[in-house]
Amino acid sequence: MNKFRLKLLLRIGLVVLRYYCFFRQQKNKERVLAGIFILPALFLLIPTFTFSLTLIQSFVFQIAIVYGILSIYWVIKRHYRVTAVNFVIYLLLLLKVNGPMESTFSIDNGGESLKVLQFNVLANNLNYKSTIDKVNQLSPDFISFQEVSLQWADALEKQLRVNYPFSKVVRQANSHQGIAVFSKHPLIDTQIVLREGTANITGKIKIDNQLVNFLTMHTRSPTSRERWNDRNAHIEWAKSFVNEQGGEFLVLGDFNTVPWDRRLKKFTASTELMDSRKKLTPTYPTFNPFFAQIPIDYIFHSSGISCSSLDSVEITSDHKAILGVFQLGVL
Repeated sequence: MNKFRLKLLLRIGLVVLRYYCFFRQQKNKERVLAGIFILPALFLLIPTFTFSLTLIQSFVFQIAIVYGILSIYWVIKRHYRVTAVNFVIYLLLLLKVNGPMESTFSIDNGGESLKVLQFNVLANNLNYKSTIDKVNQLSPDFISFQEVSLQWADALEKQLRVNYPFSKVVRQANSHQGIAVFSKHPLIDTQIVLREGTANITGKIKIDNQLVNFLTMHTRSPTSRERWNDRNAHIEWAKSFVNEQGGEFLVLGDFNTVPWDRRLKKFTASTELMDSRKKLTPTYPTFNPFFAQIPIDYIFHSSGISCSSLDSVEITSDHKAILGVFQLGVL
């Protein structure tokens, strides 16, 4: 064996021995473990700027729970450095989830109350009667439906017309893009606005002498990069539309994204609309347990409207409905 090979083997042996001694020390093991847990957290905490990253960050709440459980595990194992790192990541992820949910407020001299239901019925859901019976039982004043197939359109018009004399139903060849609104109050200036073939309904709800603008929409589910781009463009379009109209607004629908998505945060910041939810209130998918669901359905409201309550309601779809009670007036 020549000197070069001998030196090389000795150096490799020294490196191996050095790392062996390093990992034999408990504090060094903990440092490495802590570093391993920090790396994925960085991808969860940075702004969502890519398709893949957006999909992963949709489940930040669930991942935060995992970090919380791991914190408890490492305490039991007495790995306190790893515990500290995991717990800090857990808190930061919870802050990311809770950050967009603003504290509630009330209208001091508000008058009328408006009960609003937002519900994606699921186009291939055949439970027409039980769904509509549940809606009638909840008795909202204004309802926004998505995924209104031709069959759903017929069933809704037939069975809701008595209690909801004012409506607008959009039938689409793609049953997942059908959309409808029903109201106990008169609807004024109701229009169908098409954006890249996707229907949106806008108009005004007349409540006594007050008019409240509304926009109901259903963005495309981001199952591919193309659909992700379209969803983002749809939200951007909605932002411009609301800003151009002015006045008090309700914007509701299935947005197919979570509250901490930077595009939705940009939407609320630019329009000065507030999310009605004050807690996570996940809505999709109902076939998962609660901790594996995410919030993608919304009722946003302007500052002249306050939300006194918002709850999710499981009916018959893969989405939960959300039901909010709003007060109209001047802050």
